[in-house]
Amino acid sequence: MTQRPISLTLAAALLILIGLSGLMAGGGLLWGAMNGSAVASDVRRAGLGMGSLIAAYALAAAMAGTGLVLGRRWAWRLGLVVSVVGLVALGAAMAGLGDLDAFLLVGVAIWGATAACLFAPATRRAMGA
Repeated sequence: MTQRPISLTLAAALLILIGLSGLMAGGGLLWGAMNGSAVASDVRRAGLGMGSLIAAYALAAAMAGTGLVLGRRWAWRLGLVVSVVGLVALGAAMAGLGDLDAFLLVGVAIWGATAACLFAPATRRAMGA
């Protein structure tokens, strides 16, 4: 059995971390939107929409990370999509703010490291990409 490249292990771990944190954030928005009695209906709808979108994205990230651990080729592609979408969303958020927010910069570093690990030659070889 060949040893798993560290870049593959790191990419899987980062995708699972992104997925778990996103599930908590999306779940929190969904819970707040469904259980907030003092929330206006338009705010409730926005919370449900954003929470659902974040939770779906997070589920895709967690699936990609788990698939990488299991050596599934589709997981590499899904991980790339998740990373690119995350980087684009963070870039749009920073452009919208017009500022280099520290929280968003940490996200760029995490998503960027994930993409770099997925593009690493050792990872691509191991995944047959």
